[in-house]
Amino acid sequence: MTGPFESNPGTSGGLGSRLLGRKARGAATREIEALLAGSPEISAIGADEVAAVAAGQGLELARLQSQCRDLYRRYLEFCLVDHALSEAEVSDLAHLREILAVPDAVASEVHEEVACAVYGSAIDEVLSDHRLDPDEESFLQRLRDDLDLDTDTAERAFEAGRTRARQRYLSTVVSSSDILVASQEIELEIKGSSEESIEGAVRDGLREAATVLPGLQRIEVATLEADISEGEVARWHVKLKAVLEKR
Repeated sequence: MTGPFESNPGTSGGLGSRLLGRKARGAATREIEALLAGSPEISAIGADEVAAVAAGQGLELARLQSQCRDLYRRYLEFCLVDHALSEAEVSDLAHLREILAVPDAVASEVHEEVACAVYGSAIDEVLSDHRLDPDEESFLQRLRDDLDLDTDTAERAFEAGRTRARQRYLSTVVSSSDILVASQEIELEIKGSSEESIEGAVRDGLREAATVLPGLQRIEVATLEADISEGEVARWHVKLKAVLEKR
């Protein structure tokens, strides 16, 4: 099948692993992964086949709970690459839980972990320009519904994403003499440019800053430059300075 599994997964461990009794578990896990990779459909594999692989290494499947959890998580991540679960994928995941003997509580835990990671990644992508337009807001709402994230979890993920976006922005505008320790402030250098006017260049620099740093109230035009073409200003460039109180 086309998926996250390898038909010939690499070996792991060494003398230390063997001494700890992990060799059989590692071999059984690799055989199960190869079984999953070699089948055209997840549904074509029976629980008895997986149990037989474990038994071939002298193990009960329960001894492989951690490894089976990882296999299940990898398949779920693969299914959610497109940020949605089709009916066929939901069916495959249910069958995979059954044949790998993944308990419902463990499966729920994995789903929440992966859903939060997928949702967090989508938030980072949406907030890469530090804005949230109506289409992006609708996209995030659909994704929350598809991932079955509860409201509190989704809101915490969004706030965390907004904090990351703010930190990414600050990392690009904090000046070389950034931290004013005594006053607990950060000095920012914000760049902007415009082909139209100096005011347009200032607005360009503040467009992101005003969204990410709503408390920003005053700036100073530190430098003003212009590109010249045939004796005329082709583009204005400004560097703005501002001071932000550390939180």
